[in-house]
Amino acid sequence: QAGGKKGTGGSVHPVVRLAAEAFGGNARDIALLAVANPLDRENHAGSAALVRLDDGRDGGLPTCYLLELAGKAFGPGKIEVQQRMSVCPAGAPKGSVLARVALSGRHEAWQVKLESARYDSKAGGGETAIFWGLFARNGSEFKSLWERTSTTFKSKTDVGMNQSEVCSAPQIGVGAQDPETVSVTCDSETMAGKLPKRARLTFKSSWAGDRY
Repeated sequence: QAGGKKGTGGSVHPVVRLAAEAFGGNARDIALLAVANPLDRENHAGSAALVRLDDGRDGGLPTCYLLELAGKAFGPGKIEVQQRMSVCPAGAPKGSVLARVALSGRHEAWQVKLESARYDSKAGGGETAIFWGLFARNGSEFKSLWERTSTTFKSKTDVGMNQSEVCSAPQIGVGAQDPETVSVTCDSETMAGKLPKRARLTFKSSWAGDRY
């Protein structure tokens, strides 16, 4: 579900204000990337949000967090649980997705998608990364149930360094009692000399114990 950004004219989204208090930062350094609500079957008053903190404290790189909130995103009471993401967009936060998905008849998870891009001057090219993840609350923490990060590098000076992997959205095999599988199809390209070598592979993960 799509989220919003900080308003103009002095208005600040309630989630942004809450995150600023939690991180000890300034609201203008926090962007709201996406929000999502529980499934109707859960009958739960909470919600979740993806936020980005970009105030230069972590080596100048932005950091993204998944927050589970007490109350709906337009009026959250507090942050119940938070998890730092391994990928975070710098610049325009395109492609950010947060949704609540069913894994089985009695299991749910927050599904996250984040994209990042950076230029590597030493290598003379640009790197992009796309992250997909499934997270579930486990007491006072988030538990990562499944993650996949695909990266692409394109060099303008040395095409032999070019490589890419672009994965589709995860396909969830919803079980009756327990989760079953998560699968992604990825298109890859590597260089064999100056010629690209392409492949399409599907990766499937099965539920084992308490994660995929």
